[in-house]
This record gives sequence, C-alpha cells and structure tokens, in this order.
Amino acid sequence: MADPPKFVLDDGFFRLCKALRMLGFDALYGGNLSLKEVIRRAIEERRIWIRSAPEELNLQYGIRYFVVEHQDMASQLQELDAQLNLRESADPLSLCLKCNCRIAEVSKDSIRDRVPPRVYSTFEQFYACPQCGRVYWPGSHYQRMKAKLAAWGWEEKHGP
Repeated sequence: MADPPKFVLDDGFFRLCKALRMLGFDALYGGNLSLKEVIRRAIEERRIWIRSAPEELNLQYGIRYFVVEHQDMASQLQELDAQLNLRESADPLSLCLKCNCRIAEVSKDSIRDRVPPRVYSTFEQFYACPQCGRVYWPGSHYQRMKAKLAAWGWEEKHGP
C-alpha cells in the first residue's frame, strides 16, 4: 500500500483540515501561511494542495492539487475519497487534532497530573501527543468525534 496522502489546505478550509486529521491524514492549514510557504511545503513535503478555485495556480512547479466543489463536509470528504481513495489509508482518531502528530497510548500513571481527577478515576486508556503533550481519552469528546465520522459516512477503525 502506498503512503497515505498528505495535504495543505487553503484559507477557508479549516474545518476540512480538522476532519482530515480526524481521519488520520497529515493535513496542514495554509490559512496562516504565505503563498510562497504553501508552495514550498507542497513541493518539498509532496502534499496535495486543497483549493477552492483553480485560479492563480502556477502549475509549473508540478504541485498536485485538488479543487473542492462542495460546501458541506460529507460531500467534500466524498469528493476527496472518490479521487484519492482515502478510505484505503484512513486511520481515524490517530492524530493530534492540534499539531497533526501521531498520538500514542501512554500509561495511566504518566498522565495523572495532566487530566482532571474525575477523568483519571473514570478512564483506564489514555493517549498523548509526543509533540504538544495533549492527552486524549475515550470520553464525551471522543464520542462526538465518532458520531461526526459516522454522519460523514466514515467509521473509525480504532483509537482512544
């Protein structure tokens, strides 16, 4: 199986960026990057540039891009899946939603001081981001994310 696609998304696609991260895809939000930086990252990191319109694309760089036509999230994900077969390489709920790094299971003792006491006493399984330190557990936020995935037509394979 080929490496999963990586993305850089234009300004205005923040929600799609988060959705791609929820599905386990390396996705950078370009809304806070200069055009030059978006192009550099797309080329050097072999990212697919998600655009809202094909205007102003300078294709001399050989950048792969995808123009999203729909407004709603389920349709946007369906568009991407139809062209890139995302379901084959999706790994839902495996990345930090904040910094885009793969989260890893950690021992309960290691996060004792990083979660509320009620969470610590209620849950046994915890995940953490090695970059930002954010801790994840299968609580209500996790359940809401699973419901969003299902509403978009995606089911998670595993996760916290």
